[in-house]
Amino acid sequence: MNELSRSFGVHVIDTGYLRENFAASHMIVENGKAAFVDVGTSNSSKYLVQAVHAAGLKNEDVLYIILTHIHLDHAGGAGQLMELFPNSRLVVHPKGARHIISPEKLIAGAKAVYGEVKFSALYGDIIGVNAERVIEANDGFVLDFEGRELHFIDTPGHARHHCCIWDPKSGGVFTGDTLGLAYPELQRAGKRPFLVCTTSPSAFEPDEMISSIDRIMSLRPSTLYLTHFGPIKVNVESIRVLKNMVLTHKEVGLQAGADHAALSQAIDRLFVEAFSDYLDGHETDVDARALLAGDVEMNTQGVMVWIKRQEES
Repeated sequence: MNELSRSFGVHVIDTGYLRENFAASHMIVENGKAAFVDVGTSNSSKYLVQAVHAAGLKNEDVLYIILTHIHLDHAGGAGQLMELFPNSRLVVHPKGARHIISPEKLIAGAKAVYGEVKFSALYGDIIGVNAERVIEANDGFVLDFEGRELHFIDTPGHARHHCCIWDPKSGGVFTGDTLGLAYPELQRAGKRPFLVCTTSPSAFEPDEMISSIDRIMSLRPSTLYLTHFGPIKVNVESIRVLKNMVLTHKEVGLQAGADHAALSQAIDRLFVEAFSDYLDGHETDVDARALLAGDVEMNTQGVMVWIKRQEES
């Protein structure tokens, strides 16, 4: 467990997915009860249970498991945790609810990408959730968590089943993937956060993503709780650069069309140049290109699927 912050009762837990500091779960503690926002994979469950006990709580004290969206690095462990936390309810976007209840399509899609062996290593056993314990959170839904209001906001762009959660008590938003990635290795002390946008191979929508970012920023949050990774302080310039990065993905996608290699090279160049601009002449021993290689490929796939949808519409 890697706890980075406990301010306002928010604990940041490393889910152990892929590498250290890659994917976080956020545990909110209020009046001796707990709620998790995003939970990692089934392999992550032990870390979340450890966090509950480290906070002096019991499994029975976990009341909610909240998912920003149902991609397996965020939601794969939900079914297992619902069994471990017997008093919990699961809160999810309406468009994702049926896949959490019956995850066969999620499993089949991931296995088609990774194969049986790698899927098992990455995600473990995916368990469905009893429909009677699922709460569908429409846009504007407010969850009363021990008197602490958590506001759900429909935020398409990365996925159509994506929501962000506004927590007025902390002044923070649990952003899932809408506000991009902020890998700790790429952050520099005393500088603004370095954010990288993340697309989805199935549902990237650049214009909707920009609208979702603007909607979140209209709340004037002070903190962003990113699943990848942990809390960052809001910085206007970082958000401007992030939005420009989203628009550039759209532009290079339209230029490259179906040329996977050209698009991948353009996105790789975009990331490397953005990090160089961020460093502003300061030296670093971090190999940003290597660290972001997986994201380059993921974003390339996401943009190509988006381009195909444009051509078919």
